[in-house]
Amino acid sequence: MSFDAIKGKPEKELVAKLNELSDEQFKAKFTTEAMTPARGAQMLKRRREMARIRTVLQGRKALDGARTEEKRLEAAIKGLGAPHKGTPEQKNARRKLVSKLEQVKRTIRELNALEGK
Repeated sequence: MSFDAIKGKPEKELVAKLNELSDEQFKAKFTTEAMTPARGAQMLKRRREMARIRTVLQGRKALDGARTEEKRLEAAIKGLGAPHKGTPEQKNARRKLVSKLEQVKRTIRELNALEGK
């Protein structure tokens, strides 16, 4: 299965496919038949597909975490008030939060690009 095909599937399907491939891989290690080039190729193919699925699942998890962090930072910045008001400590804290928010937004854009959105 290609990476693009995996990206389009829902999480439940991906987890089920990952479990299925993992079971097949585990059972293949304990079969008594001799190791053949074809069997080795099948094992390699399964490992690669499992890695692709894990990559997509981890990317989705990271994207959800980044979106949560973005909302938290926006709320914190809003709580500090306008950029030109407040004490120097508040202005400094706001500047740091804005910088971190820009990093989080960049991460979200990159993860969205991987997802094809």
